[in-house]
Amino acid sequence: MKKLTAKCVDINSRYCPCLLAKTNHCEFCSHLRGGTVCDCNWSGVCILYEHYWQNKSGGRPVKEDIPARLETVTSFTATEQISANTYLLEFSVEDGLARQLERTGSFVFLRRASDPKFYHFPVGVMQVTGNTVAVVIEAIGPKSVRLMADASQQILVNGPYYNGVLGQPWIDNIRDGKILLVAGGIGQAPALPLVKKLRQNGNEVLAILAPGQVQKIFIGQQLAEWGVQVHTVDSMRQAGIPLLKNLFELKPELVVSSGPDNQHYAVIAAMQEAGINLPMAATNNVTMCCGEGVCGSCHKVTQDNKSVKLCKVQLDFAQLLQE
Repeated sequence: MKKLTAKCVDINSRYCPCLLAKTNHCEFCSHLRGGTVCDCNWSGVCILYEHYWQNKSGGRPVKEDIPARLETVTSFTATEQISANTYLLEFSVEDGLARQLERTGSFVFLRRASDPKFYHFPVGVMQVTGNTVAVVIEAIGPKSVRLMADASQQILVNGPYYNGVLGQPWIDNIRDGKILLVAGGIGQAPALPLVKKLRQNGNEVLAILAPGQVQKIFIGQQLAEWGVQVHTVDSMRQAGIPLLKNLFELKPELVVSSGPDNQHYAVIAAMQEAGINLPMAATNNVTMCCGEGVCGSCHKVTQDNKSVKLCKVQLDFAQLLQE
């Protein structure tokens, strides 16, 4: 497995260049951060060229408008109450958005359709079937509780956003390998599309699942139907991590941790204790308010003392300083 090179998840997409490039805060282009030397190490289409010179309007400079994410108002259905405060929701979106949300690591922002924008919150996509999107939410904070309290069940969906998993290139590119999955609590929801992608690429997946604060394992049956060897434990900390240490003897090529950050760090510690160094893809649990790198809530510091916006930047989770 190649070392993961940090890059912007939106690079050369329809959402690039974004507002960060316009304001000289681009996460990838040194020129669009105010620098005088090009050091992006990028072999694709030049972001600076896209920003200033691309012929989009009859030879004139690129227009000032920043491409916006798609927004749609729809109704949700609570198809299952997984636990006291955890719900499986389904809602329909237009075909264009549904197709974009099929990409692994996708998430959306949700809020009541009648609420101001500051009520929206990010939710990872669990499954897309046709134009129906399934997500799992915990109604424990004011935003999510307010969403579930809306009798009309009208929601505004904003997306797509793509940095829901750090280390996504490993997920996308590994084939015919052996993968260890560790998923606990609400982290089971984003684990499902990751496993789907891994199985489509012919990988063998062994999973350790724990109920966590959700108090229920709700993807075990689906994973078993996909041919995943599933190990269920009552506690990830007390039983799952020790079991993981034994599974390292099977010589996997990749570890996937889907759950809270303390689980990610426990997996890293287990690898260090076992004396192995495996690439690890991990769900992105950073606080997000805007999803565009503008608000600053997702800033984290790497081990080489660089500040990154984790709603935008793909990197190895192990590169982040533990807080």
